[in-house]
Amino acid sequence: MKRLLLLLLAALGWLAQTSAADITYSRGDSATTMGTGATKAETYDVAMHISDQALVGMRVKGVRISFPLANGLSDGRAWLSHQLPAIISQRMSDPDIASQAFTPAKGRIEVLFSEPYEVTSEGVYVGYSFRLEASSPARKPVVTTKKVSQGGFFLHSSQIYRTAWHDLTTDYNDLALQVLLEGEQVEANAAGVGSVTDFEGRTGVSNSTQFEIVNHGTEGVRSFDYDYEIAGQRGSQHVNLTSKLPGIFGRSASFTVKLPPVAEKGAYPVTITITKVNGEDNHDLAPSGQGQAILYHTLPTHRAVLEEYTGTWCGYCPRGFVGLEEMNRLHPTDFIGISYHNRDPMEVMSTSQFPSEVSGFPAAVIDRNLPTDAFSGSSSNKSFGIETVWKNACKATAPAEVDILTEWTTDSVLKATAAITFPIERNDCPYEVGFILLADGLTGTTSNWSQANYYSGETGWPASMKTFTNGDSYVAGLTYNFVIVARSGKSGIEGSLSAPIEADVPQTYDYSFDIREAVNTSGQPVIQDKEKLTVVVLLLDKASGRIVNANKVHCGESTTDGIRSLSEATVRSVRYFDLQGRSVAEPQQGLFIKAETLTDGTVKTRKIKL
Repeated sequence: MKRLLLLLLAALGWLAQTSAADITYSRGDSATTMGTGATKAETYDVAMHISDQALVGMRVKGVRISFPLANGLSDGRAWLSHQLPAIISQRMSDPDIASQAFTPAKGRIEVLFSEPYEVTSEGVYVGYSFRLEASSPARKPVVTTKKVSQGGFFLHSSQIYRTAWHDLTTDYNDLALQVLLEGEQVEANAAGVGSVTDFEGRTGVSNSTQFEIVNHGTEGVRSFDYDYEIAGQRGSQHVNLTSKLPGIFGRSASFTVKLPPVAEKGAYPVTITITKVNGEDNHDLAPSGQGQAILYHTLPTHRAVLEEYTGTWCGYCPRGFVGLEEMNRLHPTDFIGISYHNRDPMEVMSTSQFPSEVSGFPAAVIDRNLPTDAFSGSSSNKSFGIETVWKNACKATAPAEVDILTEWTTDSVLKATAAITFPIERNDCPYEVGFILLADGLTGTTSNWSQANYYSGETGWPASMKTFTNGDSYVAGLTYNFVIVARSGKSGIEGSLSAPIEADVPQTYDYSFDIREAVNTSGQPVIQDKEKLTVVVLLLDKASGRIVNANKVHCGESTTDGIRSLSEATVRSVRYFDLQGRSVAEPQQGLFIKAETLTDGTVKTRKIKL
């Protein structure tokens, strides 16, 4: 027997009071946060997009709208539209499905449409509009939830966002709008796949990805079975939930699936299908979801570089001292910190030679692109926020993997070989490499080695700052690490990489540091222990100067054992290029790039003068 179901749908906080004929639809908790909007008088149009395929065939009856305050609000209108309504003369035109006037009131108000609308597979935009008067105390009147999801919040207004609709999905949380629907009997045990995460991975190894299971049944989910498929390989998995997914329509949870290895590189769809829920066959309308895997033979690890600018005279610079030490402790393999000193014994260059423009100290920049704070990151309080900023920077796809081999060719000359491996081929090469030599363990007893400290006696800082919060106005006896003592140049080395780029074939470039030449701006040697040196290789975008990847290695070591085989390979063929990367059949007098292809497939490049 069929029954009428009242569904309450709200982006992120889909909420309803359940009864014998009702069910609750929720993609998250029902908590809301207030305060989104501009602090001026204008007309607001806000919307969300309903796209859950399990709602296809159900009928939208109305909405519930929340207003924290209502004084000065007028001209309310709830509406439905196939598309976001067009903007005409900075005002919204009429929506194409339904529109219903209402009077804004404090709290949650219910607005019913004159005729229910049946949801199609394309989904529907649900929204409301109102006028905020200049005298209103409700300066930020749009209520949002504590969740973020695709299509959860669109905004147009007559002043701030006047020319077009703006998708605020990633800038704000979802709109706290509830939608009333009616439909037929819902299955007791049913679930769909909300999303399958796209990912990049390596060939020949097992990769993992995540998928979202969404409850569409009245009984909730205690266990489920799913099938997965990638590159023609299929498998099944049974999952017993340690915590039941409650019987709330739309409540979701994420799970990880381990996929079988794929031999060939390329783009592959990844399909997840929920086959059983609580041991029963799944009859959900949307039991499957699909993502994409892009697999490479070489998968670069992006190691973002944090360059800080500091000096022992700078009382606010202890933040960077602690920030770099903490990041290296937390991420000893992948974190690359470089400390540029000014007006102290570790200064090896003037401020005009810094790779980034510095207007004051302390300063810090990630990948020569993102200014930040070397301790607090983007936060304005005393928290340790740089880790979050650095991790987010590392999420960007790197164009190539960077490996390094170092060896002492004499007692004072340290040779570094950079091996750059691109996962895909391309006809041009807009990149070049640069080399930096860092010294750890630097210390001194004179007053200019003591770090000025404005944090003495301060409270509220993390324990990692106690050397300075418990210290005097000058802290003596510190050991300075990550200090730049030499480099190949302010930017990359012209011609260090050549075109065309062959996929999965490393290009190499050699550079040597003579540590006797590593002196400060006063001409004094700055390296105190040659066993405490680190070589950093930067991969830079030639046009922008941005660092797009990097790696580091301690002196006399290699980032991978495989790079050591380079010295054992012999030359198979030689090609020449001019400094613009164009092939030259018979080079004459001038500067050229010599590219030697070794018997192991490696391409070794160096600049020569004929």
